[in-house]
Amino acid sequence: MEIDELRKENAELRALVAKQAKQIELLQEQVNYLMSKLYGKSSEQTPEDGQTSLFEDDENGVFEQPESTGEQIETIIVRQKKRSNSKTKITKELPIKDEVIRLTDHNCDQCGTQYQIFKKKAGRKLHFKPAELYIVQQYKEIGKCQHCSESIDHYGDKLTSAQMPAVLIPNSLASADLVATIIDNKYKLALPLDRQRRSFKELGLAISEVTLCNWVITAAKRLTPLYQLLAKRLKGQTHLHGDETPIQVLRERGKTPTSKSYLWELRSAGLVNQPIVLFHYAPSRSEKVARYLYRGFHGTLVCDGYAGYNHLPVEIIRAGCWAHSRRKFIEAANGITGQTSISRQFVTLINQLFRIEKRVQGASNQERLAIRQEQSRAIVNQIFTLVEKTRAIEKSKLGRAIQYLTNQRSNLLVFLNDPQVALSNNVAERSIKTSVIGRKNWLFSTSQRGANANALFLSFFETAKANGINLRKYLIYLFKQLPKLGAFPKECQLEAYLPWTKYVQQSCTD
Repeated sequence: MEIDELRKENAELRALVAKQAKQIELLQEQVNYLMSKLYGKSSEQTPEDGQTSLFEDDENGVFEQPESTGEQIETIIVRQKKRSNSKTKITKELPIKDEVIRLTDHNCDQCGTQYQIFKKKAGRKLHFKPAELYIVQQYKEIGKCQHCSESIDHYGDKLTSAQMPAVLIPNSLASADLVATIIDNKYKLALPLDRQRRSFKELGLAISEVTLCNWVITAAKRLTPLYQLLAKRLKGQTHLHGDETPIQVLRERGKTPTSKSYLWELRSAGLVNQPIVLFHYAPSRSEKVARYLYRGFHGTLVCDGYAGYNHLPVEIIRAGCWAHSRRKFIEAANGITGQTSISRQFVTLINQLFRIEKRVQGASNQERLAIRQEQSRAIVNQIFTLVEKTRAIEKSKLGRAIQYLTNQRSNLLVFLNDPQVALSNNVAERSIKTSVIGRKNWLFSTSQRGANANALFLSFFETAKANGINLRKYLIYLFKQLPKLGAFPKECQLEAYLPWTKYVQQSCTD
């Protein structure tokens, strides 16, 4: 009887030790992950990309190759990228002013004869002229008809006045170019309005941040019809990318100032002729917002595995992002020691997919589809074969990476049958990076009106950049022309102001 009790107690102790060992491994993985976040490289590039590996062996620096899965895996050759030329370059023709460094004495110090003077280039210096404010005093012509004014039947002078042009903000000091510059500084340079206010004070304009905010919000209202037209054109495309990022809005009904709101992004695929990037502010990240944003869209959406996209209409095909999958395996490679080798194998196989995509850039849709069917499909099969063979610790980084890959399997396979589907959602992440960098300076939006204005102008900035035009020049053009269309412009009138139209391209390029 005592022996049975001892055996039972021994089994319980063994189970407890095994459980604690597993917990220790998971905790050690969290420590490794946090240490890599604090002190490691943030880049996800691996030796295939020509960068130093995150997974190099400390002893020999060799990147471990995956185990054989029945098919020969291409040998990886590590090449270092050439160091970029860091020499300062002047990329535009700048105005040149001559400066002559004169002799202190124009007579020969020996015989006193006056020197014959000639000049020789001795060097050049780049100078900066600070911005300046100036006032344009407006006058309007008044016409007086002398004949009618002298008429017996006419009382008083016969006068006619020039019609003042419609302006962006009536009864305001703000001109189109001033408001455009404020917006350009905020969204291109991530310069908050309060810093711009201080800069204006040095230039001779004492103005409150509230006034600057009102100018930006008023300008956003003027561009709203064009923003809505861009949204309509975007949803008419066949392939889109989507993403979202948290922002903070202080004054929202039913929410605390510290709660999260979200900036949703919809954008064109990378190679379309008329690229559009749109942002939308929403107080939440719920599936209701996703259904509202993609209402009217019938096509393929490349996005991550966020569950909110699961509630989109069935006519929208979801394509997964292989970069998100790779990111999770990169994190797993810094985790539990016994699982790093398997994680590296997944990263290596996914990197092969990206190398194939790099080779088919510029190919026709038929060629790209054929290569994906022939080469990429075989690698995808290897990846999911490796998934079936792998036994990962539950809740570990590798376990979660495999679970994500399994859950997203049908979405990740879409690119194999559609040559227009991108392998990753990186194009959307690059566009949304502007807002991520900007919010470090802006910190928050005070009101929902301000958040909506931020979303609108981020849309115009990214869309202008995607179409190769200068945001400031584009805004000046819009702020001068759109007021002429009245408060409710027609869609056919707004067509001329889309960023890819001929006149906009000619007048608003850098």
